[in-house]
Amino acid sequence: MRRRIVGFSLLFALLPALLCLWSARARILALHEASVEEEVELAARACASRAPGAAATREEWQALLDELASSHPGAWRLESPDKLPLAEAGGTLEPHASHVARAALERDGAILAWLEHAPSAASRARLESELLGALPWTGAAVLCAWAAMAWLWSRRLARPVEDLQRAAEELRRRDWRGAVPVDGPDEVASVALALNQAAAALAARAEAASRERAELGTVLASMAEGVVAVDKQERIVLMNSAAARLLGLEEPLSAGAQLWTRLRFSEMERGLRSVLAGAGPWTGDAATPRADGRMLGLSIAPLADEGESGSAPRGAVVLVSDVTDVRKLEQVRIDFVANVSHELRTPLAAIMGALETIGEPDCDDATQRRFLELANRNAARLSAIVNDLLDLSKIEAEGEGMAVEPLRADLPLRTAAGALAGAAEAKGVVLELPPVLPPGVRLEGNAQRLEQVFTNLLENAIKYTPAGGRVEVRLSIDEREARFEVRDTGIGIPAAALPRVFERFYRVDRSRSRDMGGTGLGLAIVKHVVKAHGGSVSVASEEGRGTTFTVGLPLLSRSGEAGE
Repeated sequence: MRRRIVGFSLLFALLPALLCLWSARARILALHEASVEEEVELAARACASRAPGAAATREEWQALLDELASSHPGAWRLESPDKLPLAEAGGTLEPHASHVARAALERDGAILAWLEHAPSAASRARLESELLGALPWTGAAVLCAWAAMAWLWSRRLARPVEDLQRAAEELRRRDWRGAVPVDGPDEVASVALALNQAAAALAARAEAASRERAELGTVLASMAEGVVAVDKQERIVLMNSAAARLLGLEEPLSAGAQLWTRLRFSEMERGLRSVLAGAGPWTGDAATPRADGRMLGLSIAPLADEGESGSAPRGAVVLVSDVTDVRKLEQVRIDFVANVSHELRTPLAAIMGALETIGEPDCDDATQRRFLELANRNAARLSAIVNDLLDLSKIEAEGEGMAVEPLRADLPLRTAAGALAGAAEAKGVVLELPPVLPPGVRLEGNAQRLEQVFTNLLENAIKYTPAGGRVEVRLSIDEREARFEVRDTGIGIPAAALPRVFERFYRVDRSRSRDMGGTGLGLAIVKHVVKAHGGSVSVASEEGRGTTFTVGLPLLSRSGEAGE
């Protein structure tokens, strides 16, 4: 830009420079003419003192003029006061001579003659030649001086403009840090100030956008649900780590990647294309692409421009969540309601049937007693189911907030065994307990609930152990927990049924369990009570040889050893 400014400046300065040079030439010639006139004046004064009188002859005037011409080159001429020629020397004065100087020869106030002089053509040519030789150098000097001034002026004007250009380029590259110096002409300074203000505003907006992106990235990274955003060509806009993990990808796909080149998920593909076609939001469940048995919940919503709700979506957002446990809980709830309905309907139907029979007119006393006993037995069963349901509901509601107190680790076991000793003896089953623990071996628990745990375990063991069998409780203590093992030599549990024995209303043999008075809730109560105490429960069994239930409860403190 500076070169253009200097070039235009020199171009515009060339004509004024030529005019200045021509004016200088004319001035020099004018000074030369003035010097010729002064020379004639001086010569006229010098000749006036030696000039002959008015009666002098032409020869005398000629001699005077020759003497003058010998010392002053050029054409000289003398005329009488009446302008009559008296003498000429040094050449002839041409009428068209460029300049003729004239002066009077005076003596005592009277004009003796007129003296005229013109420089010789050679001297004028020499002067013209000297002027022509000096003019280029003078012009060059003038142009150089003007160029220097133009360069300085261009720096003054071009530097702020170049700074503006640099700042605009930095803004184009989104570099907001460079400030434009506010100097130069007023117009340029005002533009620089406006540019600085615009850069500051853009920097603030960029920082805010970067902060929002970072916050959004943090939120997306911390989400347990997966988020996938795509444009209408199904290219990735963003994907968080949870989405990659749930969809079986090693890492999130980068922005711009085609989704289906890396992922095969037909349900999600079908839902996305339905939403992008303008069908509205889509939700559904599908098995994971990894086929690992888990279930994913998909919720797909369209992305539309603000204020253009009726237009085709410009993309879609997919929310991916692992709903395996939720669906299992829903199924458990459905099964629970079905089981409760079935378990309650059976004794109610028996009671209603017995009452209808008793109410018949031809029903004798023996029949009435038999059906009253049936109704009483089913009413007791119905009461047991309701009580167990209430207990289980209360245990689940209390959870870890169950009221606890320090107690000897084996006290709940011995209380439950004492209550069931008569039943075991009546059936002919031997009940063996471990040695009594020292008082210092204590745990923190709810005595009533723990007694309920051991009551259910011992009662089941006695029920399903035939006469002559054995129910044995073993107790081992380590630094952190007390481990109770309730072993029996009963009928055992099939291996296929072991994973489900702690479910509500689950029975290995439903008809036999009802005959023995079970509600199907005892082991579910055991599991929830032990879990509320921070313990663990497990089962091992061999069909036809017996079953072992193991309960581990954390110890509060230990100051003695238990024998085995």
